[in-house]
Parts: sequence; C-alpha cells; structure tokens
Amino acid sequence: MRVLYYSDALAKRRRYGLGRYAEELADALHSVAPDVTLAPAAARVEKDPPAGLTVLPVGRRPLAGLWGALPVPRAEWLADRRAGRFDVLHNVDMAYPVPTRRPEVVTVHDLGPLTHPEWFSRSRPRLKRAAVARARDHADAIVCVSQATADALVGLAGERVADRVRVIHEGVGPFFFCPPAPADLDGLAGLPPDDAPFFLWTGSKLNPRKNLDRIVAGFERAARHIPHHFVLAGGVGWDAEAVLETLRRSPVADRIHRTGFVSDAQLRALYRRATGFLYVSRLEGFGLPILEAMAAGGAVVTSSVSSMPEVAGDAALLVDPLDVDAIADATVRLATDADLARDLRVRGAARARTFSWERCARAVAEVYRAVG
Repeated sequence: MRVLYYSDALAKRRRYGLGRYAEELADALHSVAPDVTLAPAAARVEKDPPAGLTVLPVGRRPLAGLWGALPVPRAEWLADRRAGRFDVLHNVDMAYPVPTRRPEVVTVHDLGPLTHPEWFSRSRPRLKRAAVARARDHADAIVCVSQATADALVGLAGERVADRVRVIHEGVGPFFFCPPAPADLDGLAGLPPDDAPFFLWTGSKLNPRKNLDRIVAGFERAARHIPHHFVLAGGVGWDAEAVLETLRRSPVADRIHRTGFVSDAQLRALYRRATGFLYVSRLEGFGLPILEAMAAGGAVVTSSVSSMPEVAGDAALLVDPLDVDAIADATVRLATDADLARDLRVRGAARARTFSWERCARAVAEVYRAVG
C-alpha cells in the first residue's frame, strides 16, 4: 500500500508540534508496517526542502487558499507524477483540506481556532473550518490524537463523523528517556546561575491559550516562599505582546529567563534539571511536552481541563488553569516536598512508557489497511 503522507510541517527546518508528530509517526511506520510505503509530500514552504520530500509545484499559501474554496486540483493530479501513484491520502496536519477521490485519512490535532477563536487571532479559521467540512463529508477515517479532540470534533461536525473517528494517542521516543550529557546546556543563553533551582515552561510558541499570564502570576506568588527561578524555552507566537510585557513588568523579572528555541538535547537536559515543569495551558489537542518531560525525569504540574488529564493520568499535579493560587500552591509543594517530587518523577516515567510512537504507528497502519 502506498500512502501520500501530506504534511507541510515536514518542509520546515524546525521540528516541533505538528512537525514532531509527522516525523516521529513516519519513522515508526517505516519500522512497524513494512506493507505500507509512505510518500511524504508538502506544498512549497521553504527553500531547500529535506531530501525525500515531494514538494508540490504550488506555494503553501495559494494552494491552501484554493483548496479551502474549491476541491480542485485534486491531490492526485499534482502528486502522481512527482511522488508516484498513491492508494491512500493521509492529511497529517489537517490545517486545510486536501481534495482527492481516493481513500482519505485525516489527523485532527487541535480545533482551538474554531472552538476558542479568541485565543487564535492570527489563525485562519476559514481554512480550518473547510478542513473539518472536508473530513465530515469525505474522509474515510479520522484520527484524533486525544479523546478531548475527538469530542470537540463531534461537537463541531456532528454525530455523523463519530463512527469514523479513531482516538490514537501520540507517543514519546526513547531519546527523552536517555540521560542527558553533562555538556548539553553549555553555551545556552538565558539560564539562571548554575546553582539556582528553577521551574520550566516550554512550548513551540508563546500565545494566549498557553495561559502564561496566570502561570507567571502563580510563580510570582510562589517566589515569595522559595528561591527558585523560572525558565521559559520556546519561540514567540501570535498575540505574545501582552505576555512579554507581563514578563518585563514582573516584580521578580530578574528571576524569569527566556532561552528562545532549544535543541532536543537541550530540552531533555532542562526537563531533567528543573525542579518542576509548569504546563498549565487552557487548551491542548494532546500536550506532548507533558510526556516528554515525564520521560526525561521531570515532575509535572498541568491543567485539569482539555486533553491534559488524559495524558498525565495520576502522574502529575492537576490544577485549574484559571486559579492562580492553585498554580502557586503546586509550585511551592514541588519545591518544598522532596518526597512528592520524587514520587511524581517515578510515576511520570512509568506513565510515559505507556505511550510510544510504535504503538501509535501500528494503530495508524491499521487505519490505512481498513480504508485502503
């Protein structure tokens, strides 16, 4: 079976979020599904695309806009000569519809732009809405990365999609379980002094749904009682100006640090070294950093809403993301209760081992076989 594995995230140099999912799933499929041949494809995004990726002869923006309005040109018209004839199309990102008359699978990661548009002012809800409509009317199977995402999809698209939905959790690779090298953080700017304990937040982008204003407020209250610093690793997303201003004006601004983007090796070392990982978002399609932190030996504080309890189970402290006092209390507890922190690290590592990309890939391959 030949699968057109369509993901614009594969055309980008930095692999996080959707890129992490697309790459890890593809690698695992190669290992566990020898009867499935992937043909990775994407619209033109950046110069010098990775080797082995079929780049369609149209840029991402015009192609997404066209496909958001019309079901032509079909993917097979653009891809067959370049990638070889495919049997199944997998729209891995589902950022916009990808029309085809062949069997079609889509992965739904996050419906936030439609369910909470106030947190996504620079997104393109029209394209996401068109992608949901395409999945509702044409997809043979719909992979949702969490039950929370599946419930949101059925709420938007209606019960008619329910029998085509498969909840298949993401995984975490063996890399994050390995001990970091002593030199992994050498030269990384934006860290507190070597002897200073710190809490960590990381994410692909700073944006409103990440709830950083309340996380920072909770850290400020906790900082009255503990000597810790707070490290934020990740880029700057849309509507980040208010968050950046909050960081600048914080009464403990000298204890808040930003590193920008970090490598996987640096990220693993930060997870391991931090006293705790504060990932108290308001909405997540899955919440992969929770698993990565647990695998790396981190103690996690996360939200009691959206997909995060589904991922964390009983291996993290769950708090109401709107309750600043609860965030502060969890932060102080991790900093002052060594037994609690140790217990969370042990339970977190065990929890992370129940999620693997190989398990995810086997389930996705079964979806391919069922529709193809």
